[in-house]
Amino acid sequence: MPYILKKFIELTVEEVADNLIVEPSVISLDASIRDVIDAMLENPITRKVYVVDIEGKLVGMVTTATILRLIGYRVGVRTGTLSFYKFLRDTLKEEVRSVMEAPVFVKPKNKLTEALLKMLDENMNDIPVVDENMKLLGELNSLELFAKARDLFIEEGDDKPDTVQT
Repeated sequence: MPYILKKFIELTVEEVADNLIVEPSVISLDASIRDVIDAMLENPITRKVYVVDIEGKLVGMVTTATILRLIGYRVGVRTGTLSFYKFLRDTLKEEVRSVMEAPVFVKPKNKLTEALLKMLDENMNDIPVVDENMKLLGELNSLELFAKARDLFIEEGDDKPDTVQT
């Protein structure tokens, strides 16, 4: 197994913690959909807003895809019987509870490869990092994975990577 691949496979989320987005967008359970949009506009680095309870524990998340779908229903881009029922179900409720998804997350001790697998399985660009009590610590962004995995793609003829990833 090449050294670079082995190094990437051994990394944990906490070992790249200096690259976490430490202030992801957060809202409360009683927030409105408009509050979600405001939070997304305030923090364009992240592609989701995390929903936390009164104790700061992660209970859900709202993605940009969800908000785009809601906008599509509101302006009539999405049409048809099924879309109309989805519109009634999703957009007439103005609370975040009606549109949030169950959180998919990792913990600091998880391997970076576990985070990558969850991101691939769930079609996510970033993933929340929580502690043992489900308190949100930050967000692992796909760009951070790119930085650590870059040297997995050494071109033929290269003796060694440009940089050594730690």
